Amino acid sequence: MYKLACVGLLMALAVAFESGCATKKYVRNRVAERVTPLENRTGELEETSRRNTQQIGELRTGVDDARIRADRAQTTADRASSSAEQANTRVTGVERNVEDLRANLDKYTIQTTSMVFFKPGSAKLTAEAMAQLDQFASQITDRRGFVLEIIGYGDTSRATRYNQSLAQLRAEAVQRYLADKDNVPLMRMFAVGFGAARPMIQNAGTGEAAATSTSSAPTLPRRVEIRLLTNAAVESRPAKATTGASAD
Repeated sequence: MYKLACVGLLMALAVAFESGCATKKYVRNRVAERVTPLENRTGELEETSRRNTQQIGELRTGVDDARIRADRAQTTADRASSSAEQANTRVTGVERNVEDLRANLDKYTIQTTSMVFFKPGSAKLTAEAMAQLDQFASQITDRRGFVLEIIGYGDTSRATRYNQSLAQLRAEAVQRYLADKDNVPLMRMFAVGFGAARPMIQNAGTGEAAATSTSSAPTLPRRVEIRLLTNAAVESRPAKATTGASAD
């Protein structure tokens, strides 16, 4: 009887143990069925998060690159604007210079004058006259935009054909000397004889000469006047006035 009780107890314990194991296995299976999808989902979320983080980084890099390119473009635009302003300033300056040049193209001013004198009835240059012309020509060797007015006069104050011819010969003698000896371009010289049209007067007691058309004072008609005129549109250095050479 006792043995039967022990056997029954053992069988009951075995059934209970087996039932307990089955229950635990069932629970584990049920938990696994629920946990596995959650683990898979968590993995997907982690992967998605990683991708989002990577995309955010790439986007930030793209934004930074775009900002750098925008800054470079702005710098280029600023330089272009500055260059355009400088170009406009240069163009304005050139236009102003052109306008000044046009306005001053035909404006000439007398810079200096000189006179050489001749012996009566002669159109031949004296040694003193040639020295005076050399001194005058030395002042215009580096000039631009100049012309020389060479005006000859006769022997007397009478308006005769002789005086006119002599005055022209004297003016041409000066022009020829300046061209041949001092290399002054012919295109920059204009020679004309005025005869007795404007004789020079010797002021009594002073030794100074002045141009006039009527006076009872002694006249100095035997001369050639040279005037250096410069164009206002061309910059040139100032010249000193020279004094005339007296005839023998």
